[in-house]
Amino acid sequence: MLTLALCGCVCVAGPLLGRLAPDPIAENPYDSDPDDDRWSLPTAEPPSTEPTTTPTTTAPTPTPDKKPITRPTSGPAPVTVAYEVTGSGRADISYYDAESDLIHVDAAELPWRTTIRTNGRSRVMVEATWPDIEYHGPLDCTVTVTGAGRLVVDKTRGYWRTTCTAG
Repeated sequence: MLTLALCGCVCVAGPLLGRLAPDPIAENPYDSDPDDDRWSLPTAEPPSTEPTTTPTTTAPTPTPDKKPITRPTSGPAPVTVAYEVTGSGRADISYYDAESDLIHVDAAELPWRTTIRTNGRSRVMVEATWPDIEYHGPLDCTVTVTGAGRLVVDKTRGYWRTTCTAG
């Protein structure tokens, strides 16, 4: 009789203890509830009888491409920077203008040159890349910085991309 009473207590107390103490084993994230219908096929909804309205919006007006600034808008311009990219054909070119804005020139005819006047050498860089993966030959860039100190020249050759800085 004692065994029967002990078994009865364990059978009743077991589920209660299971609810109070968390299971040390994580639940299976892939084991879904049998009543879960997330995996059932979608059913078609009946067509709506309400009229549909399209919100009226105006298309944004495109802004013109940013023009490069060749002289800073404030302060003196003690440094002259000459950017040059040489090769044959066309290249995509990126460089910093006098206001330290990054300017992109797509498919620029080579040789390409531009000169700016700026307040410093911190953001002086030109990068050229062939616009496709075909071999076009070498691609050279040169940055020449004059004024406010010693002359700085950086010349680099690349075969897919080349970058020059005034560092």
